[in-house]
Amino acid sequence: MANEEKLNKINETASQRCTAALSKLIGAETGVVFSQPVITNVRKVSPLIGSQELGVGVFLPVAGGVTGSSLFLFPKETSFHLCDLLMKKKPRTIKKLIPFDEMVLKEVGNILLGNYLAVLSNSLKGEITEGMPKLSSGMFGAILEEVIAGFAKDSAEALVVRIELMVKAMSMKGYLLLIFKAEEVKVLLNAL
Repeated sequence: MANEEKLNKINETASQRCTAALSKLIGAETGVVFSQPVITNVRKVSPLIGSQELGVGVFLPVAGGVTGSSLFLFPKETSFHLCDLLMKKKPRTIKKLIPFDEMVLKEVGNILLGNYLAVLSNSLKGEITEGMPKLSSGMFGAILEEVIAGFAKDSAEALVVRIELMVKAMSMKGYLLLIFKAEEVKVLLNAL
């Protein structure tokens, strides 16, 4: 099976797990779709995600079988919509994030990233563990730079996956990124 097929299978399984987890958390039928996986040098990610867009990122360090970073990145408006949904508020109520909203978004990021990493770990038949979630906001490109600063710099590779959340007839789009050193990506792909 080619790497793209294997990544699509991981996306499909992770979509099912995340759909179940978010539906339970939100208390409403939810859909999560991971699609269009691309592996590229970390310096080529910005054009794929629109680096000038304002957004929020939930970052989890990754350890175990591979070491790196995971990032759930979504537009600022999506962060407001997610908080409205989870706090059972009317749509477009939240206009600015407060610390409690940030905690809610970290939990959503933890669910999405944790489930995706669990599926990846099972596919590798190894152990991948994630650290505590951290939140950052600003332009997508700046959030990405913050995550890779001090990490593998230019030698890092990123798996970029589009994510779509569908809740109550509302569609919200974002990105899931897994960032590893180039040599670890080769090991990861060979193990799939």
